[in-house]
Amino acid sequence: MSIPTDNPHAVYALFKLAWSHYECAPKDLDAEQSKEAAARVAHQLNIESAILYSDENQGIVVPDGQIKRALSEIRTRFQNEEQFLLALEQADLDLTLLEEGLTRELQVEAVLDRVTAGNVSVSKEDAELFYYMHPERFSVSEKREVRHILITVNDDYAENSESKALERIREIRARVEKKPARFEDQAMKHSECPTAMHGGLVGKVERGKLFPELDAVLFEMNSGELSEPVRSELGFHLLLCGEIEPARTVPLDEILPKLRQSLEDRQRAQFQRQWITEQLSRMNTPAQVVNA
Repeated sequence: MSIPTDNPHAVYALFKLAWSHYECAPKDLDAEQSKEAAARVAHQLNIESAILYSDENQGIVVPDGQIKRALSEIRTRFQNEEQFLLALEQADLDLTLLEEGLTRELQVEAVLDRVTAGNVSVSKEDAELFYYMHPERFSVSEKREVRHILITVNDDYAENSESKALERIREIRARVEKKPARFEDQAMKHSECPTAMHGGLVGKVERGKLFPELDAVLFEMNSGELSEPVRSELGFHLLLCGEIEPARTVPLDEILPKLRQSLEDRQRAQFQRQWITEQLSRMNTPAQVVNA
């Protein structure tokens, strides 16, 4: 299956899919990606045709300002205007065809918004019921802020042999133990990890995110505590445990607005899928692409 180059809507759909899903120009897709993309574009255009043939499309007009904003958003994905125009050229598009594609896309969205208007609603009571019936979805794992200093073990270098690396990490620990405020400085000077540039900061982590050896030590430490040297497959680490955020259940009042919005979005998507299925079933033959 290939994309019909004489169909501007198909060309635009491929342009968007290639950059959003494969992060490359359509011409750079390999054979397998091209085959997959062609099938997805054909499916998408068939759905769009069913939507635009519907009675709900009557009277809908996409404002020029909305099209310009969408075009501007696409431009921001490229480093400059030259690269943007080059990408269009490589996809057999120009600004006129791009605007036509955006207009069609926005028309489809407007129809779907009209379809769900007044048909989707999640009450406060509905959201509360969902919250209490699914407590596991609102539990937050314990997190700990951690900094580390790494001295790697590499027998190809004398200073990074097992014994020398351990000696070096112990010397660093002794300096930090005397003056804890020096940890970030020592990390920047001695750590052999990219985090050295940020004073050894790894960030806030949950259990299971670090090497098992580090995980086991970190989650037994107190806030502000400095670890003994810990061996991992990379080498020796010093850990500094920072702020500890204990495991908790997010309170209902904290999550309620977002929860209602999330449930409404899910309900809206389900309603739209059902409606699209009904529109497709009314089409006796595969729909031809129509102008928005």
